[in-house]
Amino acid sequence: MTHAPTAQTRTDPISRDVFRHQLSGVADEMSTALRLSSYSSIIWNMYDYTCALLTPKGEIIAQAETIAAQLGILPMAFAAVTRTIPIESWEDGDAILTNDPYSGCTHTPDMVLFSPVFHGETLVAVAATVAHHVDIGGKVPCSTAPDNLDIFSEGIRITPMRLFDRGVANTIVYQFIAANVRDPRSCLGDLRAQVAGCRTGETGVRALIDQHGLERFGDLIEDSFDYTERYARNTISGLPDGTYRASLPTEDGIVSQEPITLKVAITVAGDEITVDFDGTSEQRDFGLNCPHASAVSMVNYAMKCVLAPAIKPNDGLNRPIRINVPEGTVLNPRFPGAVSSRHFTQQAVAEVVLKAMLPLMPEHAAAGGQISFPSLRAGGLDDRAARRAADGSAPYYIVQDIVGGGMGACASADGKNAVDTHGGNCPLLSAEVMETVSPFRVLRTDLVPNSGGAGQQRGGLAVRRSYELLAQKAVVGCYFQQANDDTRPWGIFGGEEGAAAGAVLNPGRGDERVLPVKSIGLTIRKGDVIEMQSAGGGGWGDSAERDPALVARDLAEGYVR
Repeated sequence: MTHAPTAQTRTDPISRDVFRHQLSGVADEMSTALRLSSYSSIIWNMYDYTCALLTPKGEIIAQAETIAAQLGILPMAFAAVTRTIPIESWEDGDAILTNDPYSGCTHTPDMVLFSPVFHGETLVAVAATVAHHVDIGGKVPCSTAPDNLDIFSEGIRITPMRLFDRGVANTIVYQFIAANVRDPRSCLGDLRAQVAGCRTGETGVRALIDQHGLERFGDLIEDSFDYTERYARNTISGLPDGTYRASLPTEDGIVSQEPITLKVAITVAGDEITVDFDGTSEQRDFGLNCPHASAVSMVNYAMKCVLAPAIKPNDGLNRPIRINVPEGTVLNPRFPGAVSSRHFTQQAVAEVVLKAMLPLMPEHAAAGGQISFPSLRAGGLDDRAARRAADGSAPYYIVQDIVGGGMGACASADGKNAVDTHGGNCPLLSAEVMETVSPFRVLRTDLVPNSGGAGQQRGGLAVRRSYELLAQKAVVGCYFQQANDDTRPWGIFGGEEGAAAGAVLNPGRGDERVLPVKSIGLTIRKGDVIEMQSAGGGGWGDSAERDPALVARDLAEGYVR
């Protein structure tokens, strides 16, 4: 068994902690540069991107606080990249691009970019950015279709290649990408924004080396890793040894009426934890399979939530964690399994791990949260008169929105309302932005009364949002999960379940139609309305013990009726 590093350090604790915040500051500067340079609303308005700094070995040193689902894959993506393009061949000014889910990435829309940081002739760090490109090709607008049969249906797959070679852009790569996506202007603009984020990271790291010196810079990084590892191991050592299990069903909705079932066994032994997904459903012929890197990422996220919620993370936190994800399951599919809609399944990874860990650290746990992830994806011609060009042509648009829901309640507080949980962390697309970049009008966005599970602490409330199409037609994807009693967010210690998610086409009209959990390539017409509702969070404890003042507040605010 590996044990924590000794308390002996190379630097003093105050300098170490100041340095850790300095590194986080560089990652945040990268984040700002990327976001403010981007073209797509899913990045600059919904924050579906991330930035981080790595060691030359691929260990995460620091990260910006954006999308957890993307951050955790970076060490595995880096390892795959360096197998193809050895790190010894990297030069100052390079930028290495990939999006291959079978080389450590998430799904094809998430472009991953690495750039080396040199001090003189010495490689000292790697800047990394990941951004969700709203379209990367494939059969439907926004690329992610849950009914894809294989990876070849999911847009262009970019194996590791140099986007920049010693500071010179590879225009052939840019041209190739532009020829295969529906909105090349935004896609290439977002890619250049990722380069800006990486270059900002390079500048920030060099400034820290100028301040601390190269040797001390390395010592501070190692001390930061060691401190975080000791913190995690000390926490684990305080937990009772044993094996803790949980299972969680989610909707298939594509190839089978049988739900996808995730099973996990978490074994605590001394100062280490093993997480084993043996017994999880086998991979299926659809895009809900979750790449191995994404499953690992979500386990590490969940472990941080429980073991070290208050400290800044780095790869030291993951050293005591062993993860087994059997190949051929929905969490580690064999090539060429489709994975474009993997987010639905990876959210369930975090949820099932947290559910298994609940008896160990209930003070850091919560009831079931919404992982319904209602998502509207649309593309087409904006043929309204005011949007046509002088020659009468209509511009093509791509738009995506994500509807948050209710977080599960915990021992000390109600669940948060209207949040994108776990690996997501994306806000709603602003109604004003949606109406600017697409021919969709947002008719309503409101909290859903009675959607949070009742309890001593109430589950967070779901969100309902309605969209009206103003163009002649659009091709729409409308996806969600947690739509039935078997899958909606679970209550704990007597708390009730949260409300189920759902979607309706043309609610309240004669042609009203309840939509299935996965509506793919749905053609709608001018005046049609799609209404989506997320799930509410589960409750904690017996509702009879709820504070009367909170009951009165719920009634006054319209949270319950």
